[in-house]
Amino acid sequence: MKNKVALTVGGLDPSGGAGITADVVTFSIIGVHGIAVATALTYQNTRGVSGFCAVGERDLRAQLDAVLEDVDVAAVKLGMLASDRVARELGPYLARFKGDDVPVVFDPVIKTGAGQPLYEGVPEKVFADVILPQVSLVTPNSAELAYLVDDDPAQSLGELRTQVRVFHGRYGLPVLATGGHVGGKADVVDLLFTGAEMREYRRPRVEGNIHGTGCLVAAAVTAYLASGMDLLDAFEAAEEYVTAAVVGAFAPGRGNLIPGRTAAVFGDAERWRAYNNLLRAVNVFEASGGTYKLIPEVGTNIAYALPGARTMEEVCAVSGRISRVGGRVRACGMPAFGAGNHMARAVLAAMKHDASVRAAMNVRFGEDVLTACSELNYRGAGFDRSREPAESAGTEGETAQWGVDQAVSGVGFVPDIIFDKGAVGKEPMVRIFGRDAMEVVRRAVAISRRL
Repeated sequence: MKNKVALTVGGLDPSGGAGITADVVTFSIIGVHGIAVATALTYQNTRGVSGFCAVGERDLRAQLDAVLEDVDVAAVKLGMLASDRVARELGPYLARFKGDDVPVVFDPVIKTGAGQPLYEGVPEKVFADVILPQVSLVTPNSAELAYLVDDDPAQSLGELRTQVRVFHGRYGLPVLATGGHVGGKADVVDLLFTGAEMREYRRPRVEGNIHGTGCLVAAAVTAYLASGMDLLDAFEAAEEYVTAAVVGAFAPGRGNLIPGRTAAVFGDAERWRAYNNLLRAVNVFEASGGTYKLIPEVGTNIAYALPGARTMEEVCAVSGRISRVGGRVRACGMPAFGAGNHMARAVLAAMKHDASVRAAMNVRFGEDVLTACSELNYRGAGFDRSREPAESAGTEGETAQWGVDQAVSGVGFVPDIIFDKGAVGKEPMVRIFGRDAMEVVRRAVAISRRL
């Protein structure tokens, strides 16, 4: 069986957040083989762009001729064109694609989000003369759309709708506007206008700056067009994929987040792995003799987060608590995502400092417990709840965030053990952290055997 092939033509982003390498990943995840031609080298990381260098015309032709004499492409994505020279050199190739009815998606990269130019020349002229007459769909963000219609960036969804109509009236092309800046505080809204129909897709806005979402939308649409979908179906499928990738966004460096392109495919598998790991950990904790000595008055819980988790719904914990029943321990419920308020928040707080620390459980405080931790060479740190700000102490679950932050700030890393000696009306507690639920429970069992 021969796979469909999609070609991406654009800049090389070394951070992997956008550009042709990210496009190839997106194509592959959706089930289309990706090939790539570079128009420019960019000098950037997750914190920003320091510059770029457009490829020469001869190098561009050599790349395109090499792949196109060998491979039949089913769809093409154009991204960063970098210069008038590069854009004009693409003209004959675009004419060939148009003659062969190969859909071409154009993501008009002109500037960075911070306003730094990513194009040498006068893009509006060469776009109008060479590029736009030969593409099938344009996917600008709100700033790029405003540039293409000679207007100020839309400040509302209504203004964005007006501008996509203006664009279509001027160029006669379908336009998919990625309106991340105008969807309001709760939602991001993308608009597709074909000339006959206006479609909107809303997804929840996530916390943090994500680099590469516009590139991702265009790449996903290209891949679904290559697979044989029509434009409307490709739009819907692409937006569902992008939503999963945005929810799964992560920070590979010290700057912006990038989309979790594999999240849509591996998300369910990760949830199953987390659930299964936690269930096995609970079973080990229940079956190990002596663990009842660790149960505090309020009960114990174990929480395990998905990779890159940022919300309670991405953390699996025991519904209810794990309680002491005579000389044994028993979980009151089964693992569930969104359960275990305090321990889930503790895990999320720890992940902000170290993304590999994804699990935690609470056990009783005692000098014997701390001594056992010391003998096991577990790294520990404490915090003083009497110093907790009133606004944190008075808000459900906020103590976990504050306490973890305090402990980490004192030692410079997420320790294996974070403890506090309690406060008025608050039971003292020891929290055990680890990379997964099984590691946390192994540590707890080791502690119990020294009591």
